[in-house]
Amino acid sequence: MTPMRERVYRELVQSGGPVGAYDLVERLSSKSRRIAPVTIYRALDFLRDAGLVHRLATQNSYIVSHGEVDPGAVKIMFVCSRTGKSVEVHSKEVGDAIRKAAEDAGFKAISPFVEVEGEVIR
Repeated sequence: MTPMRERVYRELVQSGGPVGAYDLVERLSSKSRRIAPVTIYRALDFLRDAGLVHRLATQNSYIVSHGEVDPGAVKIMFVCSRTGKSVEVHSKEVGDAIRKAAEDAGFKAISPFVEVEGEVIR
């Protein structure tokens, strides 16, 4: 883990919620040195490939992953379109359904991740 990757990861952990790449550029840059967006994106790609963060397409942002799922389970991220709040859950049933659908389509899902946009009701 390079120092930049560690800084990006720590900032995401401290944020407690989704953060955009350009927000990370602003947070991690100093008055004397602005970090290039490509540097942040490279760090985020590494962290995502390592399973440490998720990219939320609905918000074009990144969030810390909440650990390994049980074998056969899939991570589901519920994202509130109104507040931006997100909740991660793990489900074997959804994992089984994705594997079955992938098999029926002649596809093998390697690391399924499901993002559901909606609204918090409680």
